[in-house]
Amino acid sequence: MTKGMRKSIAKHGSVLKAFRSQGGGGAGLIAGGIVLLVFGIPLGLLCMLGLGGRGFLVGAVFVVPGLLMILWGMALRKKRLANYLEFYKKDTGYSEAELQEADRELMSPDAVKIGGKMDNSGGKEGIIFMITEHYFLSIWPVYGAHLRKLDDIVAAFHSAQIPGIGGYRQNLFVISRQEIGKKGVQNPFTKKEYEGFECGMMSEQRHCQQTCMEVIEEMIKRAPHIITNQNIAVNGMTYNLLSMDNWQEDWRRILGE
Repeated sequence: MTKGMRKSIAKHGSVLKAFRSQGGGGAGLIAGGIVLLVFGIPLGLLCMLGLGGRGFLVGAVFVVPGLLMILWGMALRKKRLANYLEFYKKDTGYSEAELQEADRELMSPDAVKIGGKMDNSGGKEGIIFMITEHYFLSIWPVYGAHLRKLDDIVAAFHSAQIPGIGGYRQNLFVISRQEIGKKGVQNPFTKKEYEGFECGMMSEQRHCQQTCMEVIEEMIKRAPHIITNQNIAVNGMTYNLLSMDNWQEDWRRILGE
């Protein structure tokens, strides 16, 4: 775990809250405001040397919007953190008590943390996945994290056949009962339905397959029911879990429900 993330978790007293504090619109506004301030203050001072009092107005054109962006971003970030449990409750369907239990497991030293390079040029190592006795967490800065009970996950597999701009890409694909409950989306290549979670930070990274296989290995140690292949056969019927005729109905047949 990176030093910065350890500090964030210690500060918030919660893994879920710490990851929710990463990214988001508030952080973007704050960063943009700082850029305007850094650019506007010296520009205003330089202009004042040549334009006198009018130079102050030139600087204010950048400084005032910068301050407003920072204040707005701070307000959004504060709201994001204050509502972090509501966010996870809505996304997972879990109760507050279940989320607090997940947090306790995630903060335990027994939680397995699996990381990878943040970019293809050899960037810093960082956590991408956390796996506990009962929970799976994938970090996704914009959203905070993707949390699921291992019991709720029905499939997890590495795939190099995920449709994307310019062709296929590889990633870890996780399908839980929450994803099954959603309406399928159309695969632009096959025109069939698929749904599920992809860890955005893993897309198109050179070490993706190795990291994904490590994650899957840890998951099935605790939840051997999880399907680990993209293509399966059930009762004589073959299914491609990324290209199904009817997402929800096909899954009901696969699960025998």
